[in-house]
Amino acid sequence: IQTDQDLVSESIVKGGRKNGSSSQQDRAGGADRFLRKDTKSLSGGEKSFTTICLLLSLWETMNCPVRALDEFDVFMDAANRAIAMSMMIDSARSKNNTQFILITPLDMSVKPDADITILRLQPPKRTSS
Repeated sequence: IQTDQDLVSESIVKGGRKNGSSSQQDRAGGADRFLRKDTKSLSGGEKSFTTICLLLSLWETMNCPVRALDEFDVFMDAANRAIAMSMMIDSARSKNNTQFILITPLDMSVKPDADITILRLQPPKRTSS
């Protein structure tokens, strides 16, 4: 059984580097261009983005009338949030008979459209007791 770390190590050895270091030139082309990272080293945002990509891939093979995600983007930076939202909206638009429900405490970077409805809750009223 090979792990992602084993595949990265093999790629580094085949590339002629023994100490595991890599250079810009090595990453720019060839087999080393697509090195896999150990999932333990991913940031929270990278894990969230990877999860969205996995879910979108799985959802392509499933027929489910409702798809929902809650707080899927809280660890993502603004750039990855925008990309993930765009991918999810494209996926939702390609599925005419499927309803997507996306819940986030963050501001939606998507503009309402004929096929997009955004509901915003009012902030909770807090009283001191």
